[in-house]
Amino acid sequence: MQLNTSMQKRIISFAIIWLSVIVALSLFGIHAGVFLLTGLAFLTQLELYKLFEQMELRPMRALGLTCGLVIMLGSYYLEGIDSGNDLFLLSFLVLTLAIIRIDLHAGRLRSFMPTLFGLIYVPFLLHFLPKIVKLAVSTGNSIDTGVFLCVWIVAVAKSADAGGLIVGKRLGRTPLSTVSPNKTYEGAFGGILAAMLAGCILVLFFKESAPDGFTFMVAAFSAVPLAIASIASDLVESAFKRQAGVKDSGKLIPGIGGVFDMTDSLILSAPLGYLLFKYTLL
Repeated sequence: MQLNTSMQKRIISFAIIWLSVIVALSLFGIHAGVFLLTGLAFLTQLELYKLFEQMELRPMRALGLTCGLVIMLGSYYLEGIDSGNDLFLLSFLVLTLAIIRIDLHAGRLRSFMPTLFGLIYVPFLLHFLPKIVKLAVSTGNSIDTGVFLCVWIVAVAKSADAGGLIVGKRLGRTPLSTVSPNKTYEGAFGGILAAMLAGCILVLFFKESAPDGFTFMVAAFSAVPLAIASIASDLVESAFKRQAGVKDSGKLIPGIGGVFDMTDSLILSAPLGYLLFKYTLL
């Protein structure tokens, strides 16, 4: 009974979150998407820093989070498709100067690596989602096409997550990793199939927004590496939580846990999706 209640909370939370995203995108367009993603990246990075603190590391929260906001917003609103990369380099320089002043002066390096890793792993990797919109426009496609590709990546990644959970609970027998004992090869395979199905369904219903050449076959095969990246992202977060000795990254979302527990599957999927579309489709 407790499991059923937990699953119900999880489903309701996902439904509310996705309904909010759809309404925001419908009313305010791409700008709503950029600010929503920036907010999620900010909260995810904050929760990651809190996990590091429970490992007795000392990330510089304020500086890291500020640099993360600059990367996320600047990657879309500044001119040039590589503005996010440029802002990351600038953030790295600022962070290095701060470390020289604060961390090295104290004779320790407990702040530099966790702060830098949090900056790379969350905002830098997630900034590839809005960068896809700029890539689409720069190659002669519409903003709607870029938004569709971003939504497609998110849907594929989260479908892999949901499919893996459902199939794993019903058919899971073979453990996938010691990092997360509940994850199985059967669940991973089910997640990949769910991701392929979700990718094809989106192309079917939003064919007018999809780029030329994005057929069912292309969508299905493109979903496979993204699903694998989604599973890998989930395992990375599980490793952080195990090291920190916690079950969830937070308690903000009923049935799910923290924001990091919701965005984890997107972190490696976003840059892989960008590279996939850049060199094969756009």
